[in-house]
Amino acid sequence: MRVLWAQGPSTVAEVAGALNRQQSHQLAYTTVMTILSRLHERGLLKRSRIGRGFRYWPVADEASSVDALAGRAVDAVLTRYGAAALRQFGERLSTLDPELRAELLRLAQCEDS
Repeated sequence: MRVLWAQGPSTVAEVAGALNRQQSHQLAYTTVMTILSRLHERGLLKRSRIGRGFRYWPVADEASSVDALAGRAVDAVLTRYGAAALRQFGERLSTLDPELRAELLRLAQCEDS
């Protein structure tokens, strides 16, 4: 996803090339193709046919995508662990970066209005 956010619409070969330049372990073309196809099936990527392949691009920008994923993760934790999860979140408030804690409290107050 980060490659596509950085480069814009890309083919499997372009994504594989970018990923393989960033790491020592080389990914196979078919591995990257499978991952992009699955991200498309999950609605995170769009694609258009180019010859025998596809050009992929993200449905949403990085900030929106991260926000949506974080929301789903929080929902899953709260659904599974309920009050215990809330207690743990509360205990961690005192150890948060002061700016992050102030932002969290500001967001909580907006929800009450």
